Amino acid sequence: MSRPSRVMRWDPYVLRAGEGFDAFWDAHLKGGSRKLLFVLGRGFDLRADAAPKKIIERADGSACHAWLLNYQNDQPDSELRTRRIQENVERFEKLFGVAAITSLDVRMRGAGNSNVTSRNTKSAVTRRSELANYTDVTVDISAMPRTVALTAIAQLIAVLDELATSGGPSVNLHVVVAESVSIDKKHASGSLSDTVSSLVGFSGRLTSEGSVNLPRVWFPVLGEGQAARLERIRAEIDPDEICPVIPFPTRDPRRGDLIIEEYRQLLFDEFRVEPSNILYASEYNPFEAYRQLYGAIDRYRDALRELGGCKVFVSPLSSKLLSVGALLACYDHRAQQGGPDRVNVGISYVESVTYGDPADTVNTSTSLYSLWLRGEWEQ
Repeated sequence: MSRPSRVMRWDPYVLRAGEGFDAFWDAHLKGGSRKLLFVLGRGFDLRADAAPKKIIERADGSACHAWLLNYQNDQPDSELRTRRIQENVERFEKLFGVAAITSLDVRMRGAGNSNVTSRNTKSAVTRRSELANYTDVTVDISAMPRTVALTAIAQLIAVLDELATSGGPSVNLHVVVAESVSIDKKHASGSLSDTVSSLVGFSGRLTSEGSVNLPRVWFPVLGEGQAARLERIRAEIDPDEICPVIPFPTRDPRRGDLIIEEYRQLLFDEFRVEPSNILYASEYNPFEAYRQLYGAIDRYRDALRELGGCKVFVSPLSSKLLSVGALLACYDHRAQQGGPDRVNVGISYVESVTYGDPADTVNTSTSLYSLWLRGEWEQ
């Protein structure tokens, strides 16, 4: 039986960073005829308004509105985090004007303290009639929790694709982030949930009795300080094969080696990872991470087709950029999951219940990135 033809959606891709970020938005907004919607996080990270401010400075008269996702995990916040959140809200109000901001609540804990973040995020951003009024939707994940950010991106791709195929407008979707690995590492850690959760639509059919015998492959995308998450997710998935993804190349040439050293005992002694299974993905190009993961999943699809397919699980435990790359690889494979070599794709994560206090300042290591995920560039 011949191999089904699969085409990577984001190859080629549109990514701009640094000076290229400014140049892209200068050109994209020239003429002031666009209607912009920003999807923002009501978080404590000081980078929250860096990208929107740059873009609005170049709006050239385009209308700008914002959806502000208000996460509610029913846990107390420190005085510092509360102050930082309020300062970010005030900066957003100054940028957009109070009347141009719509607050959307996202409750993160359900009955019995269960994780409902992904389901509630999906519900919050699924507003088809409103989305159709804009030419461009920009999701800024700089101050968003991981589950909120990835769910919002995945759902907006799906909703905007559906809008276009049903005869509506083709709305551009962008993701922007003020990225700094060094600042992320300085943020104090909090406490973790006791349970492993999955993004809505990306369960990987982990508990399905009909696919219980399919091989399980796990791709943990590694960053620093994630040992507790790794152990919990591994125990939940019980994978047959583990393929760690290490950031490389990186701004710090030794970062990949240091991450391997940090997890050496866990990966090689406890998890029995084969060194040949390690993948490398660029720290600062999410589309390269997407390509690496997509290709690896593709190879497992082909290798295990005679067994009826496989279950693949990806855990985004690294930077925001690498996490987006991982999401795109999963999204693309899920969209092409039919055929004899089917794959069930899951995104498994352990959410934070409480947060430590953030780093003090935004420093010169922060870079702005812009990813164009759907819309005019595809036509």
